[in-house]
Amino acid sequence: MVTSASNPTIKLARSLHRRRMRYRERALLIEGRRAIDTAIEHGARVRALLLDASRVHEHPAPSQLLDAADRVLHVDRGLFLETADTESPQPVIAIATMPQSAPPVDCSLVLAVDGVRDPGNVGTLIRSAAAAGIDAVALLPGTVDPTNLKVVRSSAGAIYAIPLVPVEDIRQIVERLFRYETQVIVAEAGSDTSYDSVDWRMPSILVVGNEGAGVGETTRTFATAEVSIPMAEGIDSLNAAVSGSILLFEATRQRRVDRTFPRMYAENA
Repeated sequence: MVTSASNPTIKLARSLHRRRMRYRERALLIEGRRAIDTAIEHGARVRALLLDASRVHEHPAPSQLLDAADRVLHVDRGLFLETADTESPQPVIAIATMPQSAPPVDCSLVLAVDGVRDPGNVGTLIRSAAAAGIDAVALLPGTVDPTNLKVVRSSAGAIYAIPLVPVEDIRQIVERLFRYETQVIVAEAGSDTSYDSVDWRMPSILVVGNEGAGVGETTRTFATAEVSIPMAEGIDSLNAAVSGSILLFEATRQRRVDRTFPRMYAENA
């Protein structure tokens, strides 16, 4: 039973609430068994597993999860709550290595997140991108750090399931991730073009911007098209995560329906 905040592993876990320490240690915190399982499945190493000692009988950790951790600590309830990032945390927290996925070099669909500061939105966008099976998520300047604990939590561990690529502008995305001519489609609430009227089958970058300010002016100069989601009268917008998710799944729907899609590369070379 760990009861002291001076325990080295507890001190490490609490330090990871700060961005500087996360990057120094190349580690982050993951709360909840499902998110931890996802991280492990995609290559994360669990340096330590912290269990809420007051709930181990109510919510026992499975043996495969315990076996995957370098260390397992049973932590006093009060200390566990102080270490977690939420008021009512799940009974297990992992100290895990940061995602290490290499950027792909021949992409067909990439999500670019431009200046989105809300960690819940960014985490949900990453989770949707992974679920849609796209190639990567590019993070433009002004976007919240993807290792932020709220991003990790709202992604449900999906930050390990898809490459996250920090870039300075759209040009870097095209040069680093695509081999063929690429369209840049910006989600823009005021656009007259519906999101389902464009051809998502060719190599594409979907750009989702800040809910209030939209995408940056530099990003807008690269836009091939701006699209919006038609909505009922009196409703003028959706949050960034919902909008981006709808567009991502429309893109993958078109590609799934069109069985000739794999040949599109040569046509667009």
